[in-house]
Amino acid sequence: GNGGGPSGAANGVAIPASGARIGNGSGGAMGADGINVETKNAYVDFAMPWGVPLRWRAGLQPWYESKGLILDDDAAGVRGYGKAGIVSYEIGWYRASGGPCTNTAAPTAYPTGSATMCNTSNTLDNNYDFYEGKVGVAVAKWLNPTVYYIYGRNAATNTTAAGFTGDPNKPMDVHFFGAAVNGDAGFLRYDLDFVFGSAEGSPTGNYTGGTADRIKTKGWVIDGGVHFPIGPALIHVVGSYATGDKQNGGDSEAMPYIAPSWNGAGGLYEIIGSGGAFDQVDVTQDYPAGLWMLGGGAEYRPVKALWLRAMYGFAGFTDKKANCAFTEGVARACFGPTYRGKGYNATTGRGGIAGESYLGHEVSLRADYDLWTNFKVQGAAGWLFPSSGSTVHEYVLQLLYKF
Repeated sequence: GNGGGPSGAANGVAIPASGARIGNGSGGAMGADGINVETKNAYVDFAMPWGVPLRWRAGLQPWYESKGLILDDDAAGVRGYGKAGIVSYEIGWYRASGGPCTNTAAPTAYPTGSATMCNTSNTLDNNYDFYEGKVGVAVAKWLNPTVYYIYGRNAATNTTAAGFTGDPNKPMDVHFFGAAVNGDAGFLRYDLDFVFGSAEGSPTGNYTGGTADRIKTKGWVIDGGVHFPIGPALIHVVGSYATGDKQNGGDSEAMPYIAPSWNGAGGLYEIIGSGGAFDQVDVTQDYPAGLWMLGGGAEYRPVKALWLRAMYGFAGFTDKKANCAFTEGVARACFGPTYRGKGYNATTGRGGIAGESYLGHEVSLRADYDLWTNFKVQGAAGWLFPSSGSTVHEYVLQLLYKF
């Protein structure tokens, strides 16, 4: 089936058909159902017989890799996972899209302009599928490496862009190679994630940049941190770097993605990236392409019930043209995030944040207090000071009950 997850530049979901809320009953792929009350997860999970160290999970389930740099969403699929000794392993097949919609008009039961259920062909292999293999080795408490590979076959997208001369129905290949390592050496903890990605026609499969054929997007991202426990406090030092489009013709150097939810370097920020735990203010996009970041902060637990965190982060552009809002004198259309800001001039492709060397500074504060078991009050405050324009503010007070 097709999915109902949110789509658009703000949250990075690129899967065709599945990447939009396409109507009640259309769900079953990336982003799950997409109705008012969503079916987030629904799956069966069972062990192999005869003592084989492997479990299978089939249905709507979470799919997450590498701090959400390329992927953090619900998906329909079949996943096998297990562990033998110090080695863990995983294989998976996920259907991101059941093909493009074949219906165009909303039925009379729907209000004018509303989304319809997305009908697709059941006789063609016009799907968008991902296949994953993953192996991890717990060498020691201080050394836990993992490697994985994701292959995507996109037969769901075609293009009729002006001037396009390629085969509009040719399946496009998507590749991601990932490596991660983390550990706890007592006096410090660390984590490091690296991903290289390549996608024909971008993750959507129809990116031509105004040329006669699809343009490949390929790039890499690295995100890491060290964390020092000092009594009841934990000190963080984190950083990240992701390639962006140089807008110099040829392939795009921007890091591609599937359905990301990256929350700044180390996943520790409330505004930069996907918006943190609360996502009240969304000023940056959910994937880190074209950005580098450095920052630090601390967590502190003065008493068992109270947890505090304060973070500072600085985010810059890997190149001025990695911000796709900067279009002055470029060779072709840009693939990647767009940050315009106040004062942007679309005619000149400059102004606001476009053409600046950095995005801004973030200062954020978090506090969680346990009132009783499974019930807590949470608070947050954040400020983003951009390179141009007004300060962004975020204030959150939330009661959270888990049952």
